[in-house]
Amino acid sequence: MQRKKIYIIGVGGIGSRHLQALKAVKSPLEITAVDRSEESLCVAKDRFEAMPEGTVLHQIEYRANIPKGEKVAIAIIATTSSVRAALTKELLEKSEVKYLILEKLLFQKKNDYDRVGGLLESRKVKTWVNCNMRMVPFYRALKKEFQGQKITYILHGNQSGLLTDLTHHLDFIMFLTGAKNFSVRTGMLDKKTKASKRKGHLELTGTLHAEFDDGSVGLFRCDTAGATPKIIEILSHDRRYIIREPENKAFVSLSPEWQWEEVSATIPYQSQMTTLLVEGLLAKGICTLPSYEEASQSHLQALEPLRKFLNSISSKKYTSYPFT
Repeated sequence: MQRKKIYIIGVGGIGSRHLQALKAVKSPLEITAVDRSEESLCVAKDRFEAMPEGTVLHQIEYRANIPKGEKVAIAIIATTSSVRAALTKELLEKSEVKYLILEKLLFQKKNDYDRVGGLLESRKVKTWVNCNMRMVPFYRALKKEFQGQKITYILHGNQSGLLTDLTHHLDFIMFLTGAKNFSVRTGMLDKKTKASKRKGHLELTGTLHAEFDDGSVGLFRCDTAGATPKIIEILSHDRRYIIREPENKAFVSLSPEWQWEEVSATIPYQSQMTTLLVEGLLAKGICTLPSYEEASQSHLQALEPLRKFLNSISSKKYTSYPFT
């Protein structure tokens, strides 16, 4: 069987988890791990080699730049948002790519969303964005329960900042309810920003309020201090879920009795989910992540109001989104 070429571009953070997942893929792969940081390449190599051997032995190369003139089955770009648009353009200029997965947040400049979208369309590259709650079996099963219902969705306790997971949850609400658009209110955000754990980027704290076109509401809360565990609540007129991801469990209460029942809520690691993602694309071209078009729209509906909020509290005037 001919080896399929897979690129992972940016392997210093979550990219190394995508790379780990490839070791378990059952089809023979020719993997290229790309990162300009020698340290990141070393970390990625150590993590890849620490994974158990799969049923197939893959070929792998570590390098600082994107190769030229290759036909790539799947590319995953897992860099920070500040360089992702430029690297997407570079990749598509150098290689022929069939399927592309982009990490979120997508890009920092508004005009990059249309520019990259046009490039993907002209090159006929099927592209998805890694808002991966849709891939988790426990979360996918909730769609049948909440389909067509107005919900209240509450996220609390993410100590690393609001922006870290915000796009995941906004996308998931739309997946559950079928809503297509939303607006956000920034009046309850803290007036002081914080430095992101990724150098050169910002994070926000406080409460963000989102209203969806089907009447659903999302509330996202991040405190500036403490260590409150991450908890998700999803409520409708006839059911309520409390999900405690760190413990892989949830509590459900249904009308009319409203008795609480504990259920398993296993959340796979990215190093597990990417295995299934790659195998699905190679076998059938199937991907359950949101499309580039869907994710671009939801990104901008959140990021533009947040940029305006930054400008309202800062002497610096932002023309881009300093988040990742």
